[in-house]
Amino acid sequence: MTSGLDVLVQAFTSGNLILAQGLGLYAFTRYTQDVKKAAKSGGITLAAMLLGGFILWVADGLAFNTETAELGLYLLVATCSALIVRMFLPAKFSVRDGLFDSALVGLILLLGRDGVSGVNVLWASLAAGLGYLITLVVMATLRERLELAPIPKALRGVPIILITAGLLAIAIMGFRF
Repeated sequence: MTSGLDVLVQAFTSGNLILAQGLGLYAFTRYTQDVKKAAKSGGITLAAMLLGGFILWVADGLAFNTETAELGLYLLVATCSALIVRMFLPAKFSVRDGLFDSALVGLILLLGRDGVSGVNVLWASLAAGLGYLITLVVMATLRERLELAPIPKALRGVPIILITAGLLAIAIMGFRF
């Protein structure tokens, strides 16, 4: 991947954090009861991902000797970005407690593992956050429609959500390059 557009498309489709990587499933099952709550949660996580990507971009010039020091840096960046975004959120936001989820930590660690550097960190963070946001909103919309469908009692709730997520993941995998 050389251009920002390539990074954007790859992270948005086949690198989707929820559907392709399996990260952020807690928010996926908890905050998709209605579309407004899903959009709030996705927007807040998008802001934290962009902030984490910006911090990584700034800290890109630092040289570390060992892999454990780099891992520590990535975890520190994820923690700091979640805490900074949480500081500026009003207390009325119910998604404030679930901000530090596996999608944010996973994104920061995946960026480090894949060796993404420079401005591509910002592109990848933006794409991952947008993919996360759109996945939550789409799933909230599907969940509202599933409430009206005749679903067997054993599959109501989280089981049908995970089955639907699996089907969406299969569809997303068709975009792999």
